[in-house]
Amino acid sequence: MPLIRIAIISMFFGLILGSCKKETSWDVDVSVPIARSHLDLNNFFADTIFKADANGLLHLNYSKAIINYTMDSLVKLPDTTLNFGYTLPSVASLGVNPGDVLFSSTQETSLDITNGVELVKAIIRKGTIRADFTNTATQPINFHYEILSSNLWSVPFTIDETVAAGSPSHPTKITKYYAIDGYEIKMTGANGNEINTIPQSYTIKIAPSAQSATLYGGEGLVAQVSYNDIVPEYVQGYFGQQNLTFGPDSTYLGILKNLQVSNLALQQASIQFNIINEFGVEFNSDIQSVKSINDVNNTTVALNSGNLLNAINVNRAGKTNLPSNPVFPYYKQINLTSTNSNLLPFIENLPDYLGYSVQAKLNPLGNVSASNDFAYYGHGLRVVADIDVPLTLSADYFKLVSYSNVDLTKVKQIDNVNSGELILQATNNYPFSATIQGYMIDESGNVLDSLFMPGENILQGAVTDASNNVLQSTYSKLTGRLDNEGVQRLKLCKKIKFVSYFYLPNQPTPIKINDVNFLDLVLSVNVNYKAKTKL
Repeated sequence: MPLIRIAIISMFFGLILGSCKKETSWDVDVSVPIARSHLDLNNFFADTIFKADANGLLHLNYSKAIINYTMDSLVKLPDTTLNFGYTLPSVASLGVNPGDVLFSSTQETSLDITNGVELVKAIIRKGTIRADFTNTATQPINFHYEILSSNLWSVPFTIDETVAAGSPSHPTKITKYYAIDGYEIKMTGANGNEINTIPQSYTIKIAPSAQSATLYGGEGLVAQVSYNDIVPEYVQGYFGQQNLTFGPDSTYLGILKNLQVSNLALQQASIQFNIINEFGVEFNSDIQSVKSINDVNNTTVALNSGNLLNAINVNRAGKTNLPSNPVFPYYKQINLTSTNSNLLPFIENLPDYLGYSVQAKLNPLGNVSASNDFAYYGHGLRVVADIDVPLTLSADYFKLVSYSNVDLTKVKQIDNVNSGELILQATNNYPFSATIQGYMIDESGNVLDSLFMPGENILQGAVTDASNNVLQSTYSKLTGRLDNEGVQRLKLCKKIKFVSYFYLPNQPTPIKINDVNFLDLVLSVNVNYKAKTKL
């Protein structure tokens, strides 16, 4: 072809191509990690409840308070309303001058404290006294009130209030509030030989700012003084021979909610019941029943320990005389093991709840302290169960559930994905094999899809010696296909729920689970998408 024709044709196509933009596309393959997990037993529980011993063997080590009985349950100061006042009789009249005393009195108030409690002293932690005043006199009147047996920095609690003048038809009414925090109040009456009794005085007089005048019938001052919701810091006296009942009730454990085990058999376990008495009072108690309640399987195992939990004598606490830590508690420990109880089947039931029923009696020998029983705010009677289970066990399998967040930010052009696959790389350091399934979870917690085909989701166990001690981790790779619909579901995925079944091998001795055992999971997405570029 002559050179001139080639030049003309080239020029023609160059004009065409130069006059428009060209879009090209090609397929791109990428593999990006979207979820990672390093899993040991601690990952499956709300609290870190596993601790390793000196040999590296993991122990399920858990402490749970069953009973927490505080001072406000043992002794409660009642709400009390006191009425004071002076009003001139209807047919009388009285000439008065500034400062004249209309009425003055000293009286004792007995508090209605229940359950046979006899208090001789209280220190107030927090409280407010409300006073409602009504003045029907034509002159201002002063009200002075004093708790004679109270003391704060050597000063008694007082109310000193002047109420402005009013009239019988248009009385002056005011309400005032007074803090009583920190006051010590003796409750032994004016002569020191009473109980639950507070001596007081009050005086009603014409205010010094008043004028000389005449009061007529119906004129005077009425005061209503109310003690409500008084919280003591300390109480002392005789707390009576109260009968206390705790339960039947149950307390939620919440430590095994993600664990299911088939035919669990433990080798050893212990529960130590710690009774901590921070009250200055003796108890005699019976732990009448303790139950292992598996709410999932609807099974209950009652703890059988002979008489170990009956007729428990608990001595009174002592005082340290240290304001920051005023109580020296009395401790009582009761140790239950597989040799003195049916503790193994009790624990093997994998309880969600611990049921209990307890009876206790205060001061079984009466007022032996000579009214020196005591209680401090924030201190009380507690019963705590300390559970210890070494993880030397036999079972058909156990099931664990875990969750991993999904990050798709590195998968560019996700909307243009044609197809792909999910790849799970697993490093198993446990001495048993497992099957694992993953589920896509959307932001509402709904399951969108599963990841792997049954039968193609097996993780090999670690390499072990004859005693099932781990010598080397094992690597496994699982693959799950993603068609177009699967890709669409992946776009909505916010979490992956991993459900793992670990199968324990047949062995002459139980398996030991150590603190070095783990399962590493890396979930990647390998996608093919159509990349487009405009030229």
